[in-house]
Amino acid sequence: MSRQERAPLRIIAHNGSPEWGGGEIALVDLLLGLASRGHRITLLCNRGLVAEAAQARGVETRLLRLGGDLAVHDALRLGLVLRRERPDAFVVGTFRKLWLAALGARMAKVPKLVVRIGLSSDTPRNFKYRFVLRRWVDHVVLVAEAMRKSYAEALPELEPRLTTIYKGIPPLGPRLEKGAARWSLGLPADACLLGSVSRLVSQKRLGRLLEAMVFLREDTHVAIVGDGPLRGALGQHARQLGLRNRVHFLGYQPNIAPLMDAVDALVIASGREGMSGAMLEAMSRGVPVISTDVSGAREALEPDTNGRAPGLVTGFAPPEIASALNSVLYDRELLEEMGRAAKQRYRERFSYEAMLDGWEAVLYGSPNTSRS
Repeated sequence: MSRQERAPLRIIAHNGSPEWGGGEIALVDLLLGLASRGHRITLLCNRGLVAEAAQARGVETRLLRLGGDLAVHDALRLGLVLRRERPDAFVVGTFRKLWLAALGARMAKVPKLVVRIGLSSDTPRNFKYRFVLRRWVDHVVLVAEAMRKSYAEALPELEPRLTTIYKGIPPLGPRLEKGAARWSLGLPADACLLGSVSRLVSQKRLGRLLEAMVFLREDTHVAIVGDGPLRGALGQHARQLGLRNRVHFLGYQPNIAPLMDAVDALVIASGREGMSGAMLEAMSRGVPVISTDVSGAREALEPDTNGRAPGLVTGFAPPEIASALNSVLYDRELLEEMGRAAKQRYRERFSYEAMLDGWEAVLYGSPNTSRS
């Protein structure tokens, strides 16, 4: 049956994060894509900040809080909402809320319960998660194949319900010439420019990036897009390292395209990720990526059959990050070749439409009969 012949689905998702970050953006991008294909979408959120940001992007949102594991009354309230709305599928977007979200869906007898795993640290590490995954979840969608191992080892019987669907991102919009992009952001026109996009939180390990900058040429600058509680501490750290004039904090940018058009390479120094959205945004724009060895990085940046790589995967120590950067950053011809490989890899493996096709296959598939 073709897509046009299938009836649209009623899909409800829940996000339990207190912050608006990459995981929330990825979930909203998915829901917007499904809505563009005719499905009726609603996002339930724990926090008004997330709900407002999602609604501003065009997703129907409502507040419905899921608290700690003992807040069974929250699960009951969710169950009542789901029973009234009668969705075809319920998508859990925040792993640590899986217990209550699944309990509510179970009480409402939702036909299909799908959990999206967005971080490598979201694993079935205790009885609570293993019970829910065994008994109540129809499908587990992983954003990187590297995340499959922890699930297959902890719950071998879950293997038929595991699906890897690579994250895709919507088109970023019109491209700017590099000089114009730098001018629009107030960045130096002639410097060798690195980019970083993330919330300014400890998980992203931006201090490592600043420390790696010490080992690079003095005409190398970095533009950091994002905001968060570590903004002041990172600024102070940059000053202590003598980098005050080489580090540019640009704050939150609703349109990331100018940064991607401005930089020579994107750097990811994180301690943990799933499949970095910033990495995919850079690749879609033909920008090479140098990333620490976090989940998803190797799948995105591995060389092709001709040995051409979209970027490099490096260790976590600042000297290792600096060594990787020094090996490519000042070779213009190599950077251009890596940029072409990045764009090709994005088209082949991480397109937005391919992601939506994968999710529709899961959502239209029969509920899994192997769960108890």
